[in-house]
Amino acid sequence: MKRTISVAFTIAALCSLFLPAIIAPVNAAAAGYSHMVYPLQNDVTFDGKWTGTNEWTDGELTPFGTTALFVSKWGPFVDASTVPQYFLVEILNDNTNDQGDYWQFCFDGDMSGGATPQGGDVRIDIAGHNNVTFYQGTGTGWAPMATPGAGDFQWSNSMSTSPYSSASHWILELRFNKPPLSIGPQYWARVAVFDASSGAVVKSWPPTSRDVPSDWGDFPYSSTAIPESSSFSAVLLLSSVAVLVGYFFFRKKKIGNLANNRLVR
Repeated sequence: MKRTISVAFTIAALCSLFLPAIIAPVNAAAAGYSHMVYPLQNDVTFDGKWTGTNEWTDGELTPFGTTALFVSKWGPFVDASTVPQYFLVEILNDNTNDQGDYWQFCFDGDMSGGATPQGGDVRIDIAGHNNVTFYQGTGTGWAPMATPGAGDFQWSNSMSTSPYSSASHWILELRFNKPPLSIGPQYWARVAVFDASSGAVVKSWPPTSRDVPSDWGDFPYSSTAIPESSSFSAVLLLSSVAVLVGYFFFRKKKIGNLANNRLVR
């Protein structure tokens, strides 16, 4: 067990050497949380899975919690009223279909912050894998708002495998048009997931409240394609996550087997 833990943390330590290569200068509401949004190079097919091995390799990978990750990209820019934003989110250990499951995105489009959701803040909840609800800040909380039309909003989720896990798990693909939601070129945001069957707490990036925009992370953007160094660093980060996830799954299975053996005796 000690050796397994040592391997996991050794990989994590190696990853930390490459973090400067993938983290942009920090301008985050939540200090230390910055995710660079690179321009789209590879088209996305909205089927809730990796349609091809390169579909999402043109965006920066950000793991959060121990079993979740997201990738984003933007564009192409059409005009002042059409600027697409894309997200891929995976829950690597969730393979059950529960009504209590959800994906959640919170956006502070003008980076105005605040201790409560403001009029320029938007929240997107995708619950039970088939229902989507949009909310707008009121100054004190959230109120439902109209869902954008199909031309301004697309999403799909499914259980499938990916380059990040060979085991079937939930994957979400999301696209929305930024201007109608008053989301600027650079913005603050929070990404969260919840697996009802695991009994775990909500996993989010940053690990902060959905109701405090000043605690969300920074999403600066780049006008040039993601550099190869970022992709390499992302692979190292993912390797660290994979080892840690594998270790915890192994420990859970081993403990279960030991308990069963004791019951048999």
